[in-house]
Amino acid sequence: MGDQKEKPTMLNAAQVAERLNMSKGYAYKVIRDMNDEQEALGRPVVKGRVRSDHFERRYFAGDEDARV
Repeated sequence: MGDQKEKPTMLNAAQVAERLNMSKGYAYKVIRDMNDEQEALGRPVVKGRVRSDHFERRYFAGDEDARV
């Protein structure tokens, strides 16, 4: 039971900005771009939020120390 993966959560712009050490305005652009990609694949999205697993994979793939 202890080996179960944590379910993805939704990150908002403030959380994305903090993780990337960028402005909140830039975080909204990142979220918009990632959501556009997900919509193109036919996946549902929530405006102003991005799934944590997609975000982590995109920006921190292979960098286990960077994960929160």
